[in-house]
Amino acid sequence: MSVQLPAFSKMPKPARARVEPESAMHRRVPVGPVVVLLVALALLGVGRLTTPAFVTGTNMLTILRAASLTAIVALGLTFVTISGNFFSLSVAQTAVVGSVLYAALADRGGFALGLAGVLAVCLVLGAMQGAVVGRGGNPIVVTLAAGAAIVGVVLIATHNDRVLLTTPPGSLAVRFGQASPLGVPTQTWAFGVVAIACYLILSRTVLGRRTILLGANRRAAVATGMNAVRVIMFAFAISSVTAGIAGALTSAQFGVADSQQFNGMDIDAIAAVLVGGTSIRGGEGSVLRTCIGAVFIAMLRNLLQIRGYTTGVQLTVEGITVVVAVCAYAFIKRKDH
Repeated sequence: MSVQLPAFSKMPKPARARVEPESAMHRRVPVGPVVVLLVALALLGVGRLTTPAFVTGTNMLTILRAASLTAIVALGLTFVTISGNFFSLSVAQTAVVGSVLYAALADRGGFALGLAGVLAVCLVLGAMQGAVVGRGGNPIVVTLAAGAAIVGVVLIATHNDRVLLTTPPGSLAVRFGQASPLGVPTQTWAFGVVAIACYLILSRTVLGRRTILLGANRRAAVATGMNAVRVIMFAFAISSVTAGIAGALTSAQFGVADSQQFNGMDIDAIAAVLVGGTSIRGGEGSVLRTCIGAVFIAMLRNLLQIRGYTTGVQLTVEGITVVVAVCAYAFIKRKDH
């Protein structure tokens, strides 16, 4: 009996999978932040032509100083957004806590006690909010409620009065907010230090990388055994700590802590995060993007102020800028897919 062998030569060859080059997968330039950077450069050019006082060394330092506190808060907020939890709407109130605590503690024990107390209390406040959100709480509702409670406790503790920082002008507690090493304000130095720290935490630590993975695909992250609650607590704790640092810097700069000092700071920080190109859905963003967004917002506001526009016009332009940026990033992302 003869056995007929299959005609292997006539069988179709399996199609080769198309593999995208590694350089294309891992070295893509994020288009959104590049566009913001180019727009910022264009804004500098327009300012130079129309408003000579805008592009000066002194004004550039003013812009950096104005951007610094917002950027510090926005850098922490970036962790919350990347983790897939939209925003924390209690950062302004947390900054109030940082300001009041720093003024009260630094008056009694100096700079080290003041800053340590701020970091410890704000870390706990952020972790508590993260724990509730991680267990299913809506981040917007939870942080709104937390913000109201935080301010209420501060007003009760201070009897609805300002807290003065009365340490001598030359003390470290005051120089923390008023000094200008090498001609650069301490707020700007703090901005640089916090940015480097946040970059290292987000990109070089396990919890930082898990924050990105959780925001990109929560189901898959949990399926691999990731403790989502712990990661979310971490993200909210970072956000709260950076807000506290901004509060301490403000208290040291002005020598007074007031519950009204940070009105609108949460909106400015959210604007910096979104304009920088961090995805509101989570899983995509970076420290550098947030820095670019914060500086761009400060430049835009500064130019409008020099030109004499009212606060209403400034807020309107800022709001339109955020909406345009979010829509543009959504369009770019849809086009890439």
